[in-house]
Amino acid sequence: MEYKIEYNKAIEFVESMFKYTINRYHRINWGRNIVQENLTNDILDFAPSKKVKDWLKYVDDNISPIFRNDLIFVANTTIDMVDASIEIILEKDFKEPLMLIEYIKSIEANELVRLMYNRFDIELPFDSDDVLIKNALMDTYDEEKALIFMQIKNHPEEYKKKVIEVYETFYRLYYQPFEEKVYEFMEEKRDKHNELFQKDPIEFLNTIGLADYTEFITNEKKLKMIESFYIDLGLFHYYVDDTFIILFGHSIEHKFNHKLNHEQCKNLFKALSDETRLEIIRMTSKRPWYNRELANYFNLSTATLSYHLNLLLNLGILNFEPSIKNRYYYTTNKKNLKNLFDIAYKIIVEQ
Repeated sequence: MEYKIEYNKAIEFVESMFKYTINRYHRINWGRNIVQENLTNDILDFAPSKKVKDWLKYVDDNISPIFRNDLIFVANTTIDMVDASIEIILEKDFKEPLMLIEYIKSIEANELVRLMYNRFDIELPFDSDDVLIKNALMDTYDEEKALIFMQIKNHPEEYKKKVIEVYETFYRLYYQPFEEKVYEFMEEKRDKHNELFQKDPIEFLNTIGLADYTEFITNEKKLKMIESFYIDLGLFHYYVDDTFIILFGHSIEHKFNHKLNHEQCKNLFKALSDETRLEIIRMTSKRPWYNRELANYFNLSTATLSYHLNLLLNLGILNFEPSIKNRYYYTTNKKNLKNLFDIAYKIIVEQ
């Protein structure tokens, strides 16, 4: 089976909203207690591309605080709407942002909320009793997520109106002015990375990714790779029907430089200086752990746990892979961990 890297303008639009809101989220949380270790700026630069940084600054300089709050609610607080939008795009084969917006306008409000609900990892049908759904969401996720979703489920027309308003406004003010330049830039990136991918598909995927993708290539499973400008350094996995989707950012060149420089070496030991992260590595080296399992085990909020997981994922110490229901499981990448220590040893002792 022949695979190739694709580019989708409608997905790019959705990811631009997610990029801005997640960047805003991390900037706010960098000032909180969970990130007082002075680690985040060293290890996690969520926008290494100057082009993306310039765009983020443009949005920050021009966005109104009221609209920003609406955007954060739609594209971050109710992040399952972002996932649902991407699934719609893939299932309907939409190519342009306005195709997605028009489709959302055309469907019933309850259907939009149901599509969002389908992203949750719970077995209850959408028309189940509200109390049962709320309890299931609280057990699987947390109270805040459960309460917010129940409010949306009980006021679907209001939520649909807000989604459309946010999507249309963001497209007009913060996406459309950059649209053509981004598309031209990404055409070149896609072609360049396709050449690199075709030389050694397994090596390419295992280098940019956070798991071992050998099985997908050797067993010719259904796999779709989509590259994004706004994701930048990020990587996400989805299952749509029986197709595994890898959505990754364009800033991947640094991952093909296998030399661990002095700064990365320091970041490795900083990341391992925390007992929680050490315990995560020990536990996930024995079996896969689901993110909610880890949060419960350590008695951490999902935001705090995500901070620790992202540090380890970014260094390649952890792998993650979703199940069919998009439940993420984490395992220690023992090979990468050993390689990191070997390279660090050479830098520290042999230079």
